[in-house]
Amino acid sequence: MLALPPPVERAWDRLRPDPAGLVLGSVFFVLALTPSLIPRDILFQGVACGLCAATGYLGGVWLSWNWRTWVSKVVRVLWEASGRSLPSWLPRWRRRVEIALSVIVVLGLNAILLQAVRWQQQVAALTDYRAYTPAQYLLVFPVGFGIWMTLVMVGRGFLGLEAWLNRHLPQRLPLPVRSVSSWIIVLVLVFALVNQAIPGIIIRGAESAFSVRNSADPPSAPRPTAAERSGSPDSLVAWESLGAYGKRFVGRGLNAQGLEKVTSRPASEPIRVYAGLESAGSDEARAALVVEELRRTGAASRSAILIAPTTGTGWVDPVAALSLEVLYDGDTAIAAAQYSYLPSGVQFIADTDKARASGKTLVTAIVAWWKTLPEGDRPRLLLYGESMGVLAGEAAFDDLAGVLKSVDGVLWVGPPNSSQLWRDLVTRRDPGTREVDPTYSAGLTVRFAQDEGDMDAFASDTTWGDQRILYIQHASDPVVWWSPRLIRERPDWLQERAGTDRSPTMHWMPYITFFQVSADLPRAMNVPAGHGHRYGAEILDGLALVSHDSSFTPERVAQARQGLERALATQPADD
Repeated sequence: MLALPPPVERAWDRLRPDPAGLVLGSVFFVLALTPSLIPRDILFQGVACGLCAATGYLGGVWLSWNWRTWVSKVVRVLWEASGRSLPSWLPRWRRRVEIALSVIVVLGLNAILLQAVRWQQQVAALTDYRAYTPAQYLLVFPVGFGIWMTLVMVGRGFLGLEAWLNRHLPQRLPLPVRSVSSWIIVLVLVFALVNQAIPGIIIRGAESAFSVRNSADPPSAPRPTAAERSGSPDSLVAWESLGAYGKRFVGRGLNAQGLEKVTSRPASEPIRVYAGLESAGSDEARAALVVEELRRTGAASRSAILIAPTTGTGWVDPVAALSLEVLYDGDTAIAAAQYSYLPSGVQFIADTDKARASGKTLVTAIVAWWKTLPEGDRPRLLLYGESMGVLAGEAAFDDLAGVLKSVDGVLWVGPPNSSQLWRDLVTRRDPGTREVDPTYSAGLTVRFAQDEGDMDAFASDTTWGDQRILYIQHASDPVVWWSPRLIRERPDWLQERAGTDRSPTMHWMPYITFFQVSADLPRAMNVPAGHGHRYGAEILDGLALVSHDSSFTPERVAQARQGLERALATQPADD
């Protein structure tokens, strides 16, 4: 009988993957290659494959443990009770079968990558994104396999720790007590690492890095001189206190002359007011400062005021700001306040309550001031939010009725799946409508759009009321569809007909879909406008709709789109 070289046998005995774990992990690796929301590059596809494979491997190890602990004993008893004995060659061939299985797994994973390329090309076509070649995509295997094996080694480290604790706990304790105690210690350690230590390290590192970045002066955002801008010599807000993204917001954009140049229409000097994290010591003080800035700049005489709760870093989308100003020819005021300098993803991990508290305070303060103005002679009050800005804006209201009592129009773009008001409306959508494209109460007040086509249809629909709330949500936006519930629960949007830019070959699989969509999140902005978490000129269409201004005809909106395109071309890239 062919014998394996002794070095191979010794190496295998040291590394020896669990056979059931190897098989199940390989299945999970392959399933992770199936399509999700947006095209995945080599790194993030490898991460998704590695995490899924490690999860499958863990399931296989659990099956093996059950086999060794009791199933094999039952099988042996039943087998021998029938008068037969196990073949004598079975133990000798076990190692050979395991090694052959590992080789087959490696070769099979490489082969399936070719099919994965076709899947990713399909997703790329739906999102107008470039596709990877088969040669490039082969790099997914070493990345994914490396992550898989690293996680297996970490798991073995914890098993080794459990064994060490079992040996070193007081020996006078019964073995079952030592085993249970050692496992409890290991599980508590793992829980602390996953829920406290690792997120804490990420958050502290981000705070250290982004606090420095927040205090920087962007070279392409000089201090404004116009009185209509916060941070100017006439402003109540010190330029140095605005933070990096606040300085970008008030230091960039177009003045009246710039707007006239890109729109070929007369324009007013647009108002932009902002309070940075260092402008005042609390949310309430920053909100009060924003209201004072609105008073100082004469915002009460403008056609529209837009409240724009920021994302985590204090960023206000320049597309949204310029869209409003181009639509209204600068006869606008935009108000925002910073609550953090952490990126939205980190802030989401750290504390979403901070975003909600800040948004509620800002919106409540501005609405209270606005309601003191003469009802027939005050600006239209609009609310805008994107990503974390949706969480911040929604927090100001207990329910839909609260929104309608407070503002004239709302545009919420790319709402996170944890947005409570959005979730309530989608859950209570009209029967027969899809989660990805819901209708609520026949669309009388609230509407949902997947793309410009939906908004074009809304523009000609006379049944939409005077007060309007519009959510824009791409079918391919992982920010909208990511949820921890994906681990164990099939969402409606994956049971229904696919949305406009989602692959119909995407299907829900326990654990796997969660890791796939999680890997999509960091790349949500790395796709062309109109897909993923990039909403681009759709924001202008949305603002035109929720403004409900009779002068915003389809022709006027089309002209504004062209003006927006020219306006954005004048703006510098982020420093």
